[in-house]
Amino acid sequence: MGRVIYFIYILYLVGAGFYMSKVSIAEDKVVRIGVLSQNEDRLEKFEGLRDELSNLNYQEGKDVVYEVMTAPNDYAEMDQLAEKLVSQKFDVLVASGEGETRSLSKTVAKLNNPPPIIFMGALSPIAIGLVESEVIPGTNVTGLNNYHYELIAKRLDLLKRLMPHVEEVAVLGDKRTNLFQDSQPGLAQTARELNISYKIYDISIEQDIPRIVNEISKTSQAILIMPGLFLETHTKAIANYALIKGVPVFGVYPSDAEKGCIASYGTSYYNQGAQTAHMVHKIMMGYSPKSIPVETAEKLSFTVNLEVAQRLGISLEEAYIYFADEVIGQGGHQ
Repeated sequence: MGRVIYFIYILYLVGAGFYMSKVSIAEDKVVRIGVLSQNEDRLEKFEGLRDELSNLNYQEGKDVVYEVMTAPNDYAEMDQLAEKLVSQKFDVLVASGEGETRSLSKTVAKLNNPPPIIFMGALSPIAIGLVESEVIPGTNVTGLNNYHYELIAKRLDLLKRLMPHVEEVAVLGDKRTNLFQDSQPGLAQTARELNISYKIYDISIEQDIPRIVNEISKTSQAILIMPGLFLETHTKAIANYALIKGVPVFGVYPSDAEKGCIASYGTSYYNQGAQTAHMVHKIMMGYSPKSIPVETAEKLSFTVNLEVAQRLGISLEEAYIYFADEVIGQGGHQ
């Protein structure tokens, strides 16, 4: 019996020594992270990632180094940058969104041993084919589901509750995104429950914004913006034209309320990056992306801009102003 215990003890020491050796090697190595972003706005996600990794005691330049490449809403350039990042053989590749993930995935598919890819926010990653399962991704890709698909109906609900007088909503979407068609059933059901009508407008060209907003102002009392690269890039322009026409706009990200939307509901770029940092940390500790579950956004924020409401001459439902996580106006951010 004594010999068995002694043998087990020896195995424990050997195993512990191996583990400590593995950790030591991981700590001594400078981890190289390549980041691909569709545009400069999404670099706020990288800021969240970098800051949170710093909070996790990864010192930039000593423990980790970054290479960030940005394609200014140019899909062809993004594919080229993906090729460049992959050729430099980074330890981890980080994508700011769906498009960036697709470009990187397409590029690393040519490799026998593809590096892990972590996405800092993408909608319904199973539906759009980024992962096989959210629990067990099964590929070299995992990341954060920003819940954009699921939140569209909730945004319509909050819009109606915040502005009960609204009877018709104009929904701005981009047919080039998978979300455009897939979200229709949920929108229709929520509209029926709220006893509200809506019209969908496809918008994908900047020059069309004034014309479409002008058309909307003739029949609809509010605009709901759907997620999508084009729309997130032009939210400020849409809100500005709508303000001129006297139409409130409900946005996607907390920052949209600062761009002129009357309200918004979703998770910020910064928080998406910060939450993703913990998944990158797991990769650094030796976990495979195949076994790291896709996460959902931890922090959702309902933001209301009272200054915009005042400029539009709109009275908002007070109960839902108090329900907001952040109110712009009344002396500043609260």
